[in-house]
Amino acid sequence: MRIHPWNTLLSLFFAGLVALAAWWLFASERIFYEVPVRDLTLMALAIFRLTRLFTYDVITKFIRDWFVNTRENSFAHTLGALLNCPWCTGLWFSFIIVFAYFATPYAWPVILILALAGVASFFMTLSNLVGWMAEGRKLEIKETFGE
Repeated sequence: MRIHPWNTLLSLFFAGLVALAAWWLFASERIFYEVPVRDLTLMALAIFRLTRLFTYDVITKFIRDWFVNTRENSFAHTLGALLNCPWCTGLWFSFIIVFAYFATPYAWPVILILALAGVASFFMTLSNLVGWMAEGRKLEIKETFGE
């Protein structure tokens, strides 16, 4: 298995960014240890929505398209791989949302809006699934009874 230098550098950058953010939050006494379950739930939904927005949604396809057809060992290719991986993108957005949660109370409207959009996205996906299952069932019945 070959390790790409840009993957390593981006991972080290992420680790350094997390360490720097943690240091700043502790030094400025903005971090606290008891996060209410409601807040954790809202942050999780916000992270879900941001991840889905940047990884799958059509509205941000133009961003993902910047990294199509790039050289395999380039920084742009690494960023493209990051944006197309929901697990990778989710980790970065987790850092951003959690940092914003502790850093400033002004992040709350954004977190709340993203969380509500995440719930809406979940319900939309669920309704699409039900619709697809119903259409599949209709086709089965049509094939069985020959209508």
